[in-house]
Amino acid sequence: MTQQLIGGITLADWAREWKPVKGGLSTRHDELKGSVGVFRLRHRNEVLYIGCAREYANGGLMKRLFDFIRPGDSGRKHYAGQKIFEHRETLEVDVIVTGSDHKAGWTAQSLKTALLKQKKPAWNATCN
Repeated sequence: MTQQLIGGITLADWAREWKPVKGGLSTRHDELKGSVGVFRLRHRNEVLYIGCAREYANGGLMKRLFDFIRPGDSGRKHYAGQKIFEHRETLEVDVIVTGSDHKAGWTAQSLKTALLKQKKPAWNATCN
């Protein structure tokens, strides 16, 4: 059986790239500015949401994660955003950085799609 390659890397190899984000959603993560990739939100090791950030020139993963907790509600107009905001203090965050350019954004989107098919997180209800 041939394994699907995403950006030239197997899904199993990508899975080894998850890095925890210290402080979760309690703060803005300037260290992720301009980085694109995939993020997952967990509670007690259950993956509840998988998302991605493709806009490297617009803040990348830093902006996407901050959208869920910032004062405005633009990140909370959908079901998942509301759930994330509601549980923001107990969620653990992990990221896979795919890069910092246009191609890395497409890799992140493809990786997110593959991970959603594999994990089927509860808060990604519209994607299951």
